[in-house]
Parts: sequence; C-alpha cells; structure tokens
Amino acid sequence: MNSDFFSVVSGAFSPAILISCLISYIVGSIPFTYLLARSKGVNLLEVGSGNPGATNLSRNLGKKIGFVGLVLDIAKGVIPLLVTRQYLMGAELPVMGAMLVGASAVVGHCFSPFLSWKGGKGVATTVGVILAFEPWLALLMLAIWGVGLSLIRSVGIASVFAAIVGVGLGLTLYLEPSVFQPILINSGEPEQQRTLGLILIFICSLIVLRHRSNIREYRESHKGALQ
Repeated sequence: MNSDFFSVVSGAFSPAILISCLISYIVGSIPFTYLLARSKGVNLLEVGSGNPGATNLSRNLGKKIGFVGLVLDIAKGVIPLLVTRQYLMGAELPVMGAMLVGASAVVGHCFSPFLSWKGGKGVATTVGVILAFEPWLALLMLAIWGVGLSLIRSVGIASVFAAIVGVGLGLTLYLEPSVFQPILINSGEPEQQRTLGLILIFICSLIVLRHRSNIREYRESHKGALQ
C-alpha cells in the first residue's frame, strides 16, 4: 500500500463522515421487518428461522408484507449514503467514506441494539449500499444471486453463493482495478476501486458469517449427496 492509500483512509475519517457512520448505524439497526411482524401480532424471533429478516417475514406472513420488509431493508442501505452525499459531503464524498457509511448500515442491520444485538443477515441492506453507490455492480451481484437461486433453490444458500462471489469481486477490484472500470460510476480511479474492493470483502464476509446456520442446515439436509 502506498502513501496515497493512507491519505485516502485518513481523509475518510472526517467528523462529518464519522457522524454519518453513527447515523447510518442507527438507521440500519431499525428492525423494520420485526416491527411489521409485531404489528400483525407475530414475533419473528420466535417463528420460522427466528431471524428478523425479510425472508422469515415473507415465509410467516406472506409475500406482500415480506416485499415491504425487503424494500425497507434495502432503503436502510440507500438512504444514509444519499443523505450523506446530498447534505453533508456533496460531490467530495470519498469512496472510503461512502463505503464506511454503507458498511455502518449493514452492521447496524446485523447487530441491532433494539433487538439485544440480534438482527438480519445483511443481504438486502448490502444491496441497497451498492445500489446507491455503484448500481451496475449491484445489478451484477443480483444476477449472480439469481443464478445461485435457480441452481440451489434456497434463498439463504443463494445469498451465501453471491457473497462468496462478492468476496472474489472485491479481491479482483483490489488486485486488478481495471477489470470492472467500465461499469463503475463513482470509483473510477485505481485507489478508489481498491478501497471499494476492501469494503466489499468485509461486507460479503460478514454476510457469509451471518449465514452459518443456513450452511449447517444445507449440509445436514444434503449430507448424503455431499459425501
């Protein structure tokens, strides 16, 4: 890593960005899907998978309310980034700062103080973060998720598949920045793409870790086929 990278990192920790990260974490931690279920008299922590996410909401209360929960979880990733750019930093929002704000929303979604540090698995909010900053990259990852779902027929394992590929995309962005340059809107410079790659690796790794129970269940249900 050269001095340019360290200057990018130091510039990302301005007071405005740190405040934005805190606000983003709080927004991300609002358990919209849990609250939607409670409004129907259901505690998502006690039904289905026990996960307060849009998938569990959909399975227990129907696709319509599940879709509403999904949109709200995506919005938790989109809104903090857009507000930070529009009202706090303007066009000068650095990639590292933007990704830290986005990652804060994902961490808030996964570890909510309103649910005793429980939370969702981070997929929808991650989609929102990437969609707000690099929409073509988000669409690429959604396509990868769709391929995984068509092959595996499991939302959770398809998410793991997409997250693992996302780690690979992050490594590619870090090691060979020019590969994805044609589809990147806000990360045109090599150092910006390396920064994007590092944060993508972090977020996608977190998603894989949050799906440990899905991985265990899948292995148990396919034990014979995997041997």
